[in-house]
Amino acid sequence: MDLRGKTVLITGASEGIGAASAAAFARRGARLALVARREERLRAVGGPEALVIAGDLTDPEVQRRAVEETLERYGSLDVLVNNAGVGLYSPTVLAPMEAVRRLFELNLMAPLGLIRFAVPHMERQGGGTIVNVSSIVGKVTMPWLTLYSASKFALNSLTDGLRMELGARGIRFIAVCPGHVKTGFGANALWGRPPAGLERARAFSITAEECASAIVRAVERGKRTVVVPAAGWILVGFARLLPWLVDWQLARIYRSVDRELG
Repeated sequence: MDLRGKTVLITGASEGIGAASAAAFARRGARLALVARREERLRAVGGPEALVIAGDLTDPEVQRRAVEETLERYGSLDVLVNNAGVGLYSPTVLAPMEAVRRLFELNLMAPLGLIRFAVPHMERQGGGTIVNVSSIVGKVTMPWLTLYSASKFALNSLTDGLRMELGARGIRFIAVCPGHVKTGFGANALWGRPPAGLERARAFSITAEECASAIVRAVERGKRTVVVPAAGWILVGFARLLPWLVDWQLARIYRSVDRELG
């Protein structure tokens, strides 16, 4: 896809991967619609030309307004990037259920709601691309992030199913699965904080800009699934071929951080 003049709607665009994606798409000549809770941050990211929609994406009215205002401003919606998401660090049985519900509302239900609003317009215009920013832990469960992993597994499954359901109508679905990205993700978690031992061990972290570049390339090239960095496919491959070995190793790591989480 040539992104010049295309309309791109990005959620969670006030910081991190979303803000970096806004900059990357803008450099390709795309027109931006940006959604997050903090209006002032969105305006700083998008500048005077971008459409800014401030609100809580778990609210269906905000989802509807984001799509409709984008169409009113630009007349089209070519790319939807479902980037907004949140983490939760806790042993599964100890996590507050209110936080768990909020996790799934933002990580799964909000993307689904936006997709349901966007798809009819994309069908009428002859196609479009929807990017769901997932995580490598949506392919390999990390026990210190079990509930977050579950929400991202669900998002990956949703992406795969929609690709089969709507591909013949010209709508592409892309799952982008980054590993650890150097953002404020851990500090903004709904509950708990990343264990210090794990934070120190993340030698293969990438920047938000590197993740954003992978997202833009995936849209331009019509990719299906992107794991970034690409070395993450090695972990995915091991998990598929030798699941018992990966389970054993991750359980061993979990035992070393269990006290921090609990």
